Amino acid sequence: AFVDKAILPDWWDERCENDTGLVPDLEVRIARFLEQPLAVIKDPAQPLSSPVYPGARLRRVRDLDRDRLAPAIHTALRVAKAVVRALRDPVEPRAIPSDGLIWRTQIEASGPVDLDDVLADLWSRGVPVVPLDLLPAPSFQGLACIVGGRPVILLGHRHDEPGRVAFIVAHEAGHIAGDHCEEGSPVVDEDEAIEDESPMERDADQFAIRTLVGNDDVPAIDAGDFRQLAKTAVAVERASGADASACIFAWARKTGDYGMATMAVHALYRAKGASRSLRRHLDQHVDLEGATESDRNLLRLVRGDPAPG
Repeated sequence: AFVDKAILPDWWDERCENDTGLVPDLEVRIARFLEQPLAVIKDPAQPLSSPVYPGARLRRVRDLDRDRLAPAIHTALRVAKAVVRALRDPVEPRAIPSDGLIWRTQIEASGPVDLDDVLADLWSRGVPVVPLDLLPAPSFQGLACIVGGRPVILLGHRHDEPGRVAFIVAHEAGHIAGDHCEEGSPVVDEDEAIEDESPMERDADQFAIRTLVGNDDVPAIDAGDFRQLAKTAVAVERASGADASACIFAWARKTGDYGMATMAVHALYRAKGASRSLRRHLDQHVDLEGATESDRNLLRLVRGDPAPG
């Protein structure tokens, strides 16, 4: 499924599988995707492997997955480059403030700062936020990188709860604001549920909390059960102006209880809509139809991409 979207052309079907005349075209496509010389791809003695990224800063990653994340990282960076090349209006990137509280004051919001507000601000700063639909396994939850001098945030997991995705995006924005990533050296967060008390992760979490909650910590929330968690979070929203679902997932980041958090946002009917919001902002800023054929293939890996033609 991955090769079909990322490498094979739109016109490929089962009739092409035994057509040896198509091999040269496939070799060019594979060389382009893997960013390797065509001579290497043509040599049957050479393994087909994605580049490794020794400078990548892997956070919240299982030891089992460290060496196996390279294909997902490579794919994400290739998609990031395609998105940057296809921007409708490639404005000069503006820095994200290093303090989440300051950034919160700069985000235009009619009510509590939510996912849509965060996305609008990042795109206006020239920082694309790209939800990915298909990655080689194992994949990652969030990745912050610099591509051609432009910061890009990529999301690998298919969460649809706006509060949860807002926290992930703000966390990755914290990596960018904290200068944790540079060209060729992305920060990769595999899974939010994995413990990681490194200063970098604590700083990014704190940045996200300050941005979304407007405080240094999550307000005290009674979490006797998911209904009480939902009720208390709504009370916090009314009292502080912090989005209730963002507070719930900030609480989950500290406690690790994402199961209860998910049930609580379902109880609030705030468990859906993130994918739609992510896609709407991407469509507004990225010209899919004007992209080159090879970039269109990469952009087919973006979540919610319409069928070819």
